[in-house]
Amino acid sequence: MTVHFFTFSDARGGSSRQRAFRVAEELEARGMTAVIHWPPVILLSRTPWPKKFSLVIATIRSLFSIQKGDIVYLQRAIANKYFFVIMVAYLFFSRRKMIFDFDDPVYVHTFFKTKIFTQMADAVITCTHGQATWARHYNSNVHLFHIVVDFPAYQKFTKDYTQGESPLTIGWVGTGPEHIRNLEILVPVFKKLLASAATPFRFLLIGALKNKGVYEMFQHIQGLEVEFIDSLDWTDPESVPREIQKFDIGVLPHRSDGEWNKNKTSLKNLEYMACGVATICSSFGEMPYVIDDGVNGYLAGSEEEWIEKLKNLLADKELRTRIGRAGQEHVRDTYSYDAVIPRLMDLINSVSESTMQ
Repeated sequence: MTVHFFTFSDARGGSSRQRAFRVAEELEARGMTAVIHWPPVILLSRTPWPKKFSLVIATIRSLFSIQKGDIVYLQRAIANKYFFVIMVAYLFFSRRKMIFDFDDPVYVHTFFKTKIFTQMADAVITCTHGQATWARHYNSNVHLFHIVVDFPAYQKFTKDYTQGESPLTIGWVGTGPEHIRNLEILVPVFKKLLASAATPFRFLLIGALKNKGVYEMFQHIQGLEVEFIDSLDWTDPESVPREIQKFDIGVLPHRSDGEWNKNKTSLKNLEYMACGVATICSSFGEMPYVIDDGVNGYLAGSEEEWIEKLKNLLADKELRTRIGRAGQEHVRDTYSYDAVIPRLMDLINSVSESTMQ
């Protein structure tokens, strides 16, 4: 039995890297055969005609390698209408077993294709409780697999709070231009902290991508020392944790308005926590399921809570150490590949076994 992955993007995209390419590697390491098919679906959408024709042909040809008993694994593969039509026709006539995985509430923007693949799937994998609730309207076999991290790669860069540093570093990592509205949450928080917090701090933002709006947002805060890192080698498993290790506090500001934000999750907080960095997140989407407030991280539902909880973390090294250690243990036990892949293998095997019945 082979698991055939059809992905949203190549390995440079965080979603496909974490939920397909790395998953395929982990499955192979445990004795299961996995194949990543080319081209990724987003490339089909971005390639103009007539060059698109060769990609369509490559997609069709890849289907001939799928044997009876194999599993088709669609990782958020809804971005292209040609792929959608090809795959729906293939699944209908071939009767191959299919797992459909989506890690964002993509049905908000692409309802029809998401609904059809959800209905056709032999099993659906979602990333949050909210997404699972939506999927269960169209499929009874829905499983929640949160996005996970390569824990050993992050543990290698565990934060050492015994090293006294001043100012302390509050850090954020991501794709800055895509999160301007979320990052705006920090602006009044930082202004008030600078005026009231006894502990000096700086802000390190990774992923600014030379975006003028991101730069100006924080450069205009009087008295704030800020450092921007425009980009990293996102395919290097050590590039992100190496930088996160410099954080004293990891922050994840995020809006909670609208269906998209209510049913989202994030990898950022897990990356901070996996490095043993004390983490504070907006209370949105899946965060209340991931973070036990005050135990393995902090949740903030208002500007006042952001200020209060950041003040507490800035002032107390022992608190940062305790929160960071608890967060790291929680990621190891719940959100690592070692914790999740055995569950996924059980699901894949159950789908495969149903083929033989």
